[in-house]
Amino acid sequence: MDMEEFVGNVLGILALILPVVLVLILLCRIFGCNKIPLIMGSREDYSLYSPKKTDVLSVGIQALLFRLLIYYIAFLLLKLTYMSGGSYLEWWTKWDATNYIGIASGGYDEITTDGVVNMGNGVLQTLVFLPLYPTLVAGINYIIQNVYISALVVSTICFTVGIMALYLAIANRYGKSIAEKTVILISVSPFAFYFGGMLPESTFLMVTALCMYFTIKRRWWLAGLMGVLCGTARLQGVIIIVFMGIEWFEDKQIVEHIKNKDWKKFGEAFKVFPALLLPFMGTVIYLIVNYAYTKDFTYFMKLQSNVWAHSFTDMYHAMKCMWSSLLEYEFEIRLSVWIPQILIYFITIILMFVGLKRHKNSMIAYLLVYLIISYSTDFLASGGRYMSAAIPFFVLLGELCERKPVCYRWSVAMGLLLQVILMGCHVSGWHMVT
Repeated sequence: MDMEEFVGNVLGILALILPVVLVLILLCRIFGCNKIPLIMGSREDYSLYSPKKTDVLSVGIQALLFRLLIYYIAFLLLKLTYMSGGSYLEWWTKWDATNYIGIASGGYDEITTDGVVNMGNGVLQTLVFLPLYPTLVAGINYIIQNVYISALVVSTICFTVGIMALYLAIANRYGKSIAEKTVILISVSPFAFYFGGMLPESTFLMVTALCMYFTIKRRWWLAGLMGVLCGTARLQGVIIIVFMGIEWFEDKQIVEHIKNKDWKKFGEAFKVFPALLLPFMGTVIYLIVNYAYTKDFTYFMKLQSNVWAHSFTDMYHAMKCMWSSLLEYEFEIRLSVWIPQILIYFITIILMFVGLKRHKNSMIAYLLVYLIISYSTDFLASGGRYMSAAIPFFVLLGELCERKPVCYRWSVAMGLLLQVILMGCHVSGWHMVT
């Protein structure tokens, strides 16, 4: 066994074992094994804050202006550095964006560009893409009559609303300062330029943030409705049920009621339980879309394997595949894809371990499941994009930065620098930044 293979095996083992350890710790915490100080600890008492409307509006305006600034920087990058030909809208129509534009234009049928079928052709490859974002784009396009501009408008609006909802949610749980840091960190993160692209990241951010806000406020049915939209925004959307479920389980003190044999309160807690299951309806809607086009509810799974060359695997093999790709591809793609994905995975794991004593189980468990589902594939090229909308990651990082101001300054500075570089790679079509 050579050194490269040894390192790959070590990374794979760590990628598999560390989440298992986290799962065991979380199960002990959730089900009341409070005699283990190392596991339980004492959580921080945060100064909660109920934001004023003017505060939320100010956050929204700043988010909008920042998104417009990023668009302008992209224009300067391409004009001065990367490219001189092509229109601005063409620069943003890269990779998966072409598929979402096609779906918004004519559904999941064949996508034709300049008279040539470049997707579809009887196979309907685009059914791997979920319907919420292209549906919103199609709706706006009735007014604007330009599907490319409509796509950018939807992304910008959803990002702005999503940041406002995220600020509300985090301020109500952690206070004003951590909420501000969270929305800034998610906005300046290296892959945050996707929030302004012709992609569903901003839509997913918005509905997830709204679902988390309503869950924290204990408005279960509104949270469930947002959960339905999460399930139609991205495949990982249904995972929001983990956050909702643990919040409900601990808020209703289910374990205590069972221990005390208080069956009346136990039964009352289940009055809102159906709301927790609503996110599954989003996935059901997506399965129905598959059936409507192909008479096969799981057609997208066949496409993932046979057309898009993706299949689910355990984290050991997933990490080994990323390591192998890092060694095989050219230097530029290593820097823009494989190294960031591996670093993001282990940084996320470390953040969860560090945050165990300072955050609720729901936040850490949701992030853990989201991370594993996003990474459990034998060929992952969009890990950075998926994790750009992993809200709990930025909550944990924001709380850490609250205690470590130096960490905050470096995170913002390096995040912005890397975002500009990676955005240039993406809109220019270079280096597989998908």
